[in-house]
Amino acid sequence: MHVIIIGCGKVGSRFAHVLSDEGHDVVIIDSDSNSFKLLDPEFNGITLTGVPIDQDVLKQAGIKNADAVAAVTPDDNVNIMVCQVAKEIFKVPKVLARIYNPDREYVFHQFGLKTICPTDITVDIIKSMMIGEKDIARQTIGNDVIFYRQEKVPHVFVGKRLDSVELNEDTFIFGIIREGEFNFADGKIILGRSDVLVVANKGI
Repeated sequence: MHVIIIGCGKVGSRFAHVLSDEGHDVVIIDSDSNSFKLLDPEFNGITLTGVPIDQDVLKQAGIKNADAVAAVTPDDNVNIMVCQVAKEIFKVPKVLARIYNPDREYVFHQFGLKTICPTDITVDIIKSMMIGEKDIARQTIGNDVIFYRQEKVPHVFVGKRLDSVELNEDTFIFGIIREGEFNFADGKIILGRSDVLVVANKGI
């Protein structure tokens, strides 16, 4: 896939590396060239400095042939504008925006845009860890409902890489809790006996 990522912060840079490592063609855009220092040294995609809502910048990134665009800048307004341009003007098949303010999520949905709100997810995870609920989150992304839950690492996978864990269809590992600290999933992590998996699956 040809994927364009808007914003090279912690999430954008990590997402770019994961996709690139899996063999996808990745272009990551940021208005600050210093942000690219967050990229993994092994990243073999393309970096592009420029204003992400500028159509010329997006064209330079290959948006006319893009399969997906993910807007993950710290600015909700930038994310919604980029996604509108990608969806309405360039007809990109898959468009996803990260938003921080859950009260504004309806704005994205009015434009038919798929969103993910880490604010809601984080609150639900913390709540679960505090009161011990099994289902730790329920998040609406686009037209789908995603459920997050915690699971202890199966004994057979202790000492093995995270990407060796086999899951059912429509289920993936969102992150891992180790010694009380949450980390986004990284296939290279070696699983320990006390680790807890944060598993996500699409609701029916």
